[in-house]
Amino acid sequence: MIIWSIVPPDIMWNAAENPPTYEEIEWGGMKCVVQKTGPTQCKVIRLLTTDPNDYLRMELQPGCLLTYEPIVKALS
Repeated sequence: MIIWSIVPPDIMWNAAENPPTYEEIEWGGMKCVVQKTGPTQCKVIRLLTTDPNDYLRMELQPGCLLTYEPIVKALS
């Protein structure tokens, strides 16, 4: 098999070994798919909504970073 690509082979093959992990969160009342970039930060990957106006929100554009504080809830 021959692969014709402008992507260097080391980047292409290493990406296949370590796929990114995504999480689904709710931010501002809307569901998003994010990728964690730090303990209190994540990057928006995709929005899960059918409302076209939600895609115009600047803070939720794909690639934007969201900062949050983890909330720990006690079991009662």
